[in-house]
Amino acid sequence: MKRLVALLTLVIGFAFAQAPAYPENTVGVGFGIGRGLMVQGSLGLPFSPLGIDTGLDLEVIVPTSFDNVEVWALFKANLLPALTLADLSLSAGLGVDLSFNTVGSVFGFHLGPIASLEIPGGAISGYVGLGIEGGFNLAYGLGGRLYLDPVALEVGLSDRYPFKIALLYLW
Repeated sequence: MKRLVALLTLVIGFAFAQAPAYPENTVGVGFGIGRGLMVQGSLGLPFSPLGIDTGLDLEVIVPTSFDNVEVWALFKANLLPALTLADLSLSAGLGVDLSFNTVGSVFGFHLGPIASLEIPGGAISGYVGLGIEGGFNLAYGLGGRLYLDPVALEVGLSDRYPFKIALLYLW
């Protein structure tokens, strides 16, 4: 039983989602365990400096008590959009995230690499950023999306919540 739980935890860990490295247009709602309801969306930005695709992901976490609202934004630049790994598409770039939490008025800023591996029917993505949020801090996110056009099912884990599930509309 312990081996089954460990294997299931590992598989679920690899299936979790964070925003992909490439720009997408989405809007959706989700629920984060221990955090509450969240509204999220992403947008491919209309400018491409030096031909680099750029995007912006937004997330607002509103707990059930409405006393601890957190706003998170990730600006991303897809620097290497056409890599391959075992015949799967891989995108890698750079992400800068900004966050604000109403409890204690804490601002956060992180900079780090972001990557996405496209798998059949979905994507596995990850982000790691070093920065400041009430002191030196490490931001991270790991996961994957299951695309069921025009919607996507997203599950994820990050430094902001231990587990999240969301339903996104793609356009």
